[in-house]
Amino acid sequence: MMGRGTPRPSLRELAVAAGVSVPTLRHYFGARTQVVDAIFEECLKLGRRGLEAQRQSDRPFAESIRDYARALIDALRADRDVRLGDLFAVGLGEGLLDHGVSRSTLRHIVDPTVEVLESRLQAHVARGEMIDTDVRAAALMLISPLLLAALHQDQLGGDHERPMALDDLCGAVSEAFIRAYAARAGTVGGPHP
Repeated sequence: MMGRGTPRPSLRELAVAAGVSVPTLRHYFGARTQVVDAIFEECLKLGRRGLEAQRQSDRPFAESIRDYARALIDALRADRDVRLGDLFAVGLGEGLLDHGVSRSTLRHIVDPTVEVLESRLQAHVARGEMIDTDVRAAALMLISPLLLAALHQDQLGGDHERPMALDDLCGAVSEAFIRAYAARAGTVGGPHP
């Protein structure tokens, strides 16, 4: 499923890749949607340790945000057979085409990524380093441009069509986020004046 440049695999192709027959796959998982859900669930289990490592930071707000953004870009583009960017690309592609898979994409890929950052941001709010805001919306605001840029460059081939310096973009997005959400002196956790 994560092979770059391959079309959506059929249930038969998934069975061949798993080394089993289609009836065996159907017996244990049911329809293609349930097979995809099981694959995404397994990917989440495999990535859980790295994901959980991003849940909190003892570093000051600005450093924590820069660290998170850099770690996200690194995970999306990691030099391995299946990168986080590949998983997002497949999950979004499958989820947008199949309503049954969309729930799995949210449950095993998108929401865990957002929830981990939400926890990290909530800790910064509690420490008075970040304004009191909707941390879910804030998490989406930080993740979205980084994810889109990585997908643009890698999975969509933008590195050949319209290359961009992701390190520069990562820095710019981080700094904009810090300016928008850092607590100002005298506002401890409160909204910007």
